[in-house]
Amino acid sequence: MNGAPDHAGRTRFFRDFLHLAGPFWHDGPQRWRARGWTLAMAVLGVAQVALAIRLNLWNADFFDALERRSMDRFLAQIGVFALIVAGAVIANAFHMVARRRLNIAWRAWLTLRVVGEWMQDARHYQIAQIPGDHDNPDGRIAEDIRIATEYAIDLANSLLYATLLLVTFVGLLWTLSGRIMVFGFDLPGHMVALSLAYAAAGSVVAFLLGRPLVGATDLRQTREADFRFGLVRVRETAEPIALAHGEARERGRITALFDGIRPAWAAQTQGLSRLTGFSAGYLTLAPVFPILVTTPRYMAGTITLGGVMQIAQAFQQVTAALSWPVDNLQRIAEWRASVERVLSLDEAVRVVAAESARTGAEAIVLDRGVGHGLGARDLYVAAPDGTAILSDITLHVAPGERVLVDGDPEAAQALFRVLAGIWPWGRGIVDLPPDADVTTIGEKPHLPEGPLHDALTFPEAAERFPPEVASAALAAVGLDALVPRLAEIADWDAMLGAVDLQRLAIARVLLHRPRWILLGDTTTAFEPADADRTVDLLATALPDSALLVLGRHPGATERFTRRLTLRRVAGGDVLLHEIHARRQAATQPRRRPLPLVDWLRRGYDHRDMR
Repeated sequence: MNGAPDHAGRTRFFRDFLHLAGPFWHDGPQRWRARGWTLAMAVLGVAQVALAIRLNLWNADFFDALERRSMDRFLAQIGVFALIVAGAVIANAFHMVARRRLNIAWRAWLTLRVVGEWMQDARHYQIAQIPGDHDNPDGRIAEDIRIATEYAIDLANSLLYATLLLVTFVGLLWTLSGRIMVFGFDLPGHMVALSLAYAAAGSVVAFLLGRPLVGATDLRQTREADFRFGLVRVRETAEPIALAHGEARERGRITALFDGIRPAWAAQTQGLSRLTGFSAGYLTLAPVFPILVTTPRYMAGTITLGGVMQIAQAFQQVTAALSWPVDNLQRIAEWRASVERVLSLDEAVRVVAAESARTGAEAIVLDRGVGHGLGARDLYVAAPDGTAILSDITLHVAPGERVLVDGDPEAAQALFRVLAGIWPWGRGIVDLPPDADVTTIGEKPHLPEGPLHDALTFPEAAERFPPEVASAALAAVGLDALVPRLAEIADWDAMLGAVDLQRLAIARVLLHRPRWILLGDTTTAFEPADADRTVDLLATALPDSALLVLGRHPGATERFTRRLTLRRVAGGDVLLHEIHARRQAATQPRRRPLPLVDWLRRGYDHRDMR
């Protein structure tokens, strides 16, 4: 009963990852190249194992030659060894090339896929409005996709190599072990049993020694994070601290935060010393233990010196293969965490995409028919959690009209986003003109990096608007000082203040001359007189264009031909029940997949064994 949910979670985790990233091998444009590099890795992995087997056989031949003091055989084995080394160099070099080529190709394909779906139809904005584990999408795309693809290939490759080693060397070690008598019993393959016991004992002891280390490591990471946060806080509040002459107090606080690291560091050092001491003994004994075990047989003359060394090398290969899960435990955990973060982002994108694609009476229908103009019919607007914000909104803006919609600021912004086509939560009909006929600008315009001329004319090409036309638009909104800087390349979004950004937005409207102008809090930084002049400027320069301003407007309402005051629905009534239930479920804690990994890591971390 208890195992069923975990099994289902594991199955879903791997299924979702393969659904997201697996098409690279069968649907992607580089699928044949991907298959080729994958096949090359597998073939080269088999070649590496074959070379390891040949090296094992060489050990027997070489030490037998030494035992017999045969110079001819010694020189012959030197030649064989040179060939093995050359083969290993070639196989490992080409394997590295194949793995890295596959790594970057898969990462590039998955990155483009996730970015393409995330940056489509305002989904990047919409997922920020819903609850769930999908924050910091930049880190998930830049770092977690890298880890998810790179570690998956590395883990799969090392697992294949370890499996081949185990399969081949277990059989070889079994054959080399021969038969021994223990308490009157004839035991075959005793070295295989010893290798299993050696690897198991090492893992168990490391697990027991490592358990106290986990708490100490967590405590140290917490104290380190507190210390970093304290430094960030000083940086962000530098001016208030300087004005209040609070340096001494802050210096003492930072010192106290650092002093908190010391006991955690000491506890971690104590745990590491125990684990490192065992690790040193374990790794030192590994090559010697099989020699000690087989020495009595060598002394009895039942095996040669070459046989002893061959058994020792095979023993090491088997124990190394058996140690793969423990050696890769931390990497598996990191891979699992990164895949989970990428899947969470993908799930959030799919959720908002599905909610935006809703149709029928329970959805917002965007009607972009020619001649419909701009407005809404029987529109109900909901918050992202499905609760009602606005109800029964009917609005139509005719060409040449200037309409102000104010009232509740949050409700006005929600209606603005619905009319902009980026807010899918609600139901009703929204009339929208063709995209080419409408300009929509919020509180801040989007200014791409580059020349000011390009930022001003975005999304149109700067070549469509000669410098003199662009200069006239800037001058009309009071940005004469920017005219000489039209060709200057800069991050204008960060360089300009709030007032200049909003003036630039109005200049862009003057350049594009749309038939429909939709503004949301676009004049909030203006003084009332400047806001009035802006409305007059648009009415004079674009007399046939419709102007709809939603939200706060510091100017006089008399400048508008019509005004609508919004009142938010009180009480938080649920408007979209299915979405509301989905949001409630998203706030519940979710079990992490592969819980066995977390349980093992609480007692063992392979990085502390190095």
